[in-house]
Amino acid sequence: MDKVILMRHLLRFSCGLLPVFLLAACGGGGGGGSTPAPSAPAISAFSASPAQVQPGQSVTLSWTVQGATSLTISPGVGSVDGLTSRAVTPAASTTYVLTAANPSGSVTASTTVTVASAPYPPGLASGNLQVGGVTREFRVYTPAGLTGPPKALVLVLHGGGGAGLNIANPGAHPLSVFRDVADREGLIVVYPGGQPALDGSPGWNDCRSDNQTSSNADDIGFLNALIEQLRTAYGLPTSKVFMAGGSNGAQMTLSYALAGPANVAAVASSNGNMAKTPKTGACSASPPRRLPVLMVHGTADPAMPYAGGCVANLGGNCNRGQVISAEATRDFWRQANGATGTPVQTVFNGNTSDPGPANRLFYSGPSDVEWWRMDGGGHPVASQKVLVPTTPVSGPQNRDVEFAEIAWAFFKTKL
Repeated sequence: MDKVILMRHLLRFSCGLLPVFLLAACGGGGGGGSTPAPSAPAISAFSASPAQVQPGQSVTLSWTVQGATSLTISPGVGSVDGLTSRAVTPAASTTYVLTAANPSGSVTASTTVTVASAPYPPGLASGNLQVGGVTREFRVYTPAGLTGPPKALVLVLHGGGGAGLNIANPGAHPLSVFRDVADREGLIVVYPGGQPALDGSPGWNDCRSDNQTSSNADDIGFLNALIEQLRTAYGLPTSKVFMAGGSNGAQMTLSYALAGPANVAAVASSNGNMAKTPKTGACSASPPRRLPVLMVHGTADPAMPYAGGCVANLGGNCNRGQVISAEATRDFWRQANGATGTPVQTVFNGNTSDPGPANRLFYSGPSDVEWWRMDGGGHPVASQKVLVPTTPVSGPQNRDVEFAEIAWAFFKTKL
């Protein structure tokens, strides 16, 4: 046998007897070859859900990684060892980078979150919307300190024949106090604008079939479109959308409660009764769903008679139509909401210089009805901050409570 071949056979059968320093000749300690180096980690998934958000909304970053001894996410997150997901709240559009590492190396993966710009700047901004070929105007109030999603969206409807959209100006009208509530609570307040009536003043086309002065505007369509646009822009469900109004705006609010209740979570009205002779359709039907309602009315209101009758009957010809009484309006909603039991009553009389106290009657039911009777109060919206002088046309203002505050307190319980 060849000497080289013989030597190989001897090594093969004698490896177990050789000293350690010669084991290399037998294949490295009996293992049959060198140990392979560990491989670098692998990232099989890294994603963000949702990938597009409004300012202040949170995002969940999720990942699937194999073979890593450390995990970090940048920017601003840091170590995420032992986790498979992490919630983040980016202030602006951000690309997040996941780094997975072990002693053999590292790998990265990235995902981008898009943060939409705020729909409207802080303060009072103007907007418009095309509805049925007509340009409709509105104003949006955004608190300066609002950094995240708003707590709610509140539409506030002006009265007829008055200041129109100017009620949004600070101190101009009791309904402007909703801005103060927004600053404290983190709300978005929207002031929609009604179309000019036949007398040229802005107003609303509510349920009165015998109102000879109103426009023929599609106000239900306008409010529907406005709510949908803003609700989508702020990423809010309809359970966080509310509507309030005064006078003709109160009548429009109650009309909307009949025609579009699925788009709001509750409504509030100040000195606005329902039509005595309603239009056909939704105005003449029962509400398609129960909706929480707050109503305020002064017992000495000359423009929207507490006992019912002609609205703002300045010329004596009742050309603005007729309404049912404040109590009949209340009872309509009590019946519709199943809130027919005995109310809980509270009396507020903090300002003894006004005509009388504010009486809160709360009717609980499947949907609540909150009714305020302002003894001796006239047509102005009740307020402690914005005072309205008494005139023969309007009567005296109740100053025991703030309508914007009691409306929001009611809405807040529905969130």
